[in-house]
Amino acid sequence: MTIRAILFDLDGTLIDQFQAIYKAFSQVIKEMGFPVPSFETVKKAVGGASDTTMAKLIGKEHAKEAVQRLRPIFEKEMLNGLLVLPGAAEILKFCKKNNVKTAVLTNKHGPHARAACEFLKLLPPLEFALGANDTEWKKPDIELTQLALNKIGHGYQDTVYIGDSPYDFQTATNAKMRCFLLSTGTHNESELVKECSTTVDPDLFTLMEKRIIPSLK
Repeated sequence: MTIRAILFDLDGTLIDQFQAIYKAFSQVIKEMGFPVPSFETVKKAVGGASDTTMAKLIGKEHAKEAVQRLRPIFEKEMLNGLLVLPGAAEILKFCKKNNVKTAVLTNKHGPHARAACEFLKLLPPLEFALGANDTEWKKPDIELTQLALNKIGHGYQDTVYIGDSPYDFQTATNAKMRCFLLSTGTHNESELVKECSTTVDPDLFTLMEKRIIPSLK
């Protein structure tokens, strides 16, 4: 299979925004009278949209109110401590040079995803960033993935999805795409291997050398 396009998850895959995520989530949870969870507990809960994460942390019945409180708080914090993960700039540059199209498909609120990518100068080279609330769908809904494939101009046969969680694996599986996972985000290698039948790499440099470059030869 020759790779012509790559769809990336965002948090834990291309960027590290967990410090801002934790600060905003913990502040809302504290304000609502719940015990403040640990950093690792919040990090493990991330992967779905914000309402899904809040439901895991304080219960589904409180999630809607929590997310309404969360957005303005997160928008004040979102660029603090924001980092590009090792290898992200390099893999995007490599893909651009080799005519492999790249884009983000994430469950992060779409405007927040684009703001993070623009701040880190990832958009461009990324073609676009498609996120939660940009459509009626969320990962792993196949309709959202198909929209991303249509926008990037390639089908599932020559596109791969790169992420860091079982959500990402399910997103790719539902669309019949190949999936490569990283242990740089919400789940470690053993957790990913246990839940997902695909490759797991420790960073984007390794993934590029082992998965992307050989597919172009």
